[in-house]
Order: sequence, then C-alpha cells, then structure tokens
Amino acid sequence: MTRHFFVIFIALVTLTLNAAVLSESLRGVTLIISLLAINAFSSSLILFWLGGYSKKPSKPKYLVLGHAALYLSGGLGFIALGYHAIEAKSCLFLLNDGHSINLIHKAGLWVTENGYCPWLGAGLIAFGIFMAWPSLKPFIGIQAKSA
Repeated sequence: MTRHFFVIFIALVTLTLNAAVLSESLRGVTLIISLLAINAFSSSLILFWLGGYSKKPSKPKYLVLGHAALYLSGGLGFIALGYHAIEAKSCLFLLNDGHSINLIHKAGLWVTENGYCPWLGAGLIAFGIFMAWPSLKPFIGIQAKSA
C-alpha cells in the first residue's frame, strides 16, 4: 500500500510543479531550463522509489542515479534563476510583495537598487554549473560505457 502511495505522490508533485512553471510568465530558455529542473527532480524521486522497493542487485544503481538526478535538478534550478536574472535585467523575482526583513529580500533589494543583477545572475549560473557538473558525470559515464 505504501508503495502505491509514493507513486501517486510523485505523480502529483510532478503535475503540480509542471503546472506551476507553465502558469508563470516564463518563456524561452528560462522555461525550458525550469522544466528540465523540475522533471529531473521528479526523475530523482522515481529513482529513489525504485531503489527503495527494488529487490534486484541493481538497487544501489537506482539510488546513486537518484542522488545524481537530485543534484542535477538543483543545479539546473540555479542556472534557470541566474539566466532569468540576466534576461529580465531585474532581481525583482527575489522580492516578495510585503515589506519583509528576510535575508533574500534584503539582498534582492540591494542588488536591484545598485544594478548588480547581471552579476548576481552570472554567480547563480556559475553555482548551478558547479552544483550540476558532478551529477552529470554518472550519466555521461553510463552513456560512454554503453556506447
């Protein structure tokens, strides 16, 4: 019963996140990278599920690939945020509607006021590549060995 609950949960998370991204005013490269990040996250959940309920000797392979897909989705998310900051030339997406005192709101306000959004975007892209690159190695290695 628990096995089926997790499959339904993963499907609902995937549908909800894809619908949320498609309902935003994103377009072009930002939309594509965001959808890739969300679907990589969903793939990581599926791989964790397969690794958790598999009784085959390939169980560790599913868990390793799930972990790699999770880090890949995080890296792609940071790349999408950075590209969006550069493309929009604004960091207003970091600001919320009210007068908040949290750190992200303050940083977004300071960066917007001083015109450093392209630099913040470049930093987010660099961090995203730094985060996603190690997780690409298992997929590239598997691809190279199977070819």
